Amino acid sequence: MKKEYVKKDNTYNVTFNYNTVAENPVNTVVVLGDFNEWSLASAFVLAPNKKGDFEGKFKIPAGRDYHFRYLVNGERWANEKNADRFEPSPLSSHIDNSVLSLPIVEEMTMAKPSIKQKLSEATKTAKELVAKKVTPKNDATAKSTKTVAKDDLTKIEGIGPKIEELLNKAGIKTFAELAAAKKSSLKEILDAAGSRFAIHDPSTWAKQSNLAANEKWDQLKKLQSELKGGK
Repeated sequence: MKKEYVKKDNTYNVTFNYNTVAENPVNTVVVLGDFNEWSLASAFVLAPNKKGDFEGKFKIPAGRDYHFRYLVNGERWANEKNADRFEPSPLSSHIDNSVLSLPIVEEMTMAKPSIKQKLSEATKTAKELVAKKVTPKNDATAKSTKTVAKDDLTKIEGIGPKIEELLNKAGIKTFAELAAAKKSSLKEILDAAGSRFAIHDPSTWAKQSNLAANEKWDQLKKLQSELKGGK
């Protein structure tokens, strides 16, 4: 006897197999049980196979246990030797019936974890991270803790801490950004800060910053030695 669960129908395909022996000729075998109300009119009729045994596959609803027996040649009862178990017949306690158990198969892999399971997994993960001295990060944390690139703009001749602060507030924080800035834009930043800063000339700042951005420090040092106050 074989059972195969069919999820979409919540049923089982059950293959019954009655083994014959040469000394007891068999002409017919039917299966009677709770699944067909023990009715000959609805009996599962088995057919002989190549081995000479009698076999048949039938669809039976899942979710319960069924008593059943084989009726051989219309006159002799027999049990399934590979039944799930045997129980006394409700009609006669001295007769045992074969029992076919067809439980509903629960898809454990699809079940959603309980809150307790989630907490347990979270605690386990936290302990593992602590043991490894690893700080968990998500995308938001990574973005918030990411260090914004910033160069020391005071390395440019003509720029001191105060002017660097003005440039940073204007969004210019790296040598590359300063090298790409237009002279007119830089002049506007200085003019807007007042006469104290308006007197500065940013004419060479882009050229100096380009050398710094490309780490050409020797060339930058030579250029700065020829400058006076950044001019």
